[in-house]
Order: sequence, then structure tokens, then C-alpha cells
Amino acid sequence: MVQSSDLFHIPFYQKSPYTGSINGMRYYIEKASENETDIFKAWIFPGPYCFEKTADECREYKTFAFTEESIPQIAQWLNAQYEERASYWKQHKSLL
Repeated sequence: MVQSSDLFHIPFYQKSPYTGSINGMRYYIEKASENETDIFKAWIFPGPYCFEKTADECREYKTFAFTEESIPQIAQWLNAQYEERASYWKQHKSLL
């Protein structure tokens, strides 16, 4: 499972997105803008391919405030998404 300590702090996301996976569920966290406000956009999608090579209809996302307090919320959301569909995600494990 994803721990909030596994995710980076705000300065990292100001420069780069972050990717990871849990048993076939891949995730992509980025800084984005919505109505001229910075937000986190956390995406989930099935493996084995990277974010850019996964069809839009296979991706889901949730937005969070672009604050340090959102990091644990993102970890909780990722874990909940994995737990709700664990058997689905396990079907999409890595090609390795």
C-alpha cells in the first residue's frame, strides 16, 4: 500500500510529476491548474503501460488542493481505489 511518506513534498511536484504502482494499478500525480489555482491531479490507470501510452478512457483522476496536507489524502485515495478493485488491478500486472 502507498504510505504518505512514499510520496514527495510540494517542491518536487512543482518541477515534476510522480509515478508509481501497486500490483497492477499504476498512478500518476502531477501539479495542474484549475481556474488559475494550483491543484494536485492524481490519476489511476491499469498497467502495464505508462501514463502516456494508456488510453484516456482507461484513466481516472481526482483533484486535491496543492498543499502539504493533501499528500496523506492522496495516499488514502490511491489505497482505497486499489482495495475497491484489487482483482481488476491484479489482472494488469507488469509485463516482466
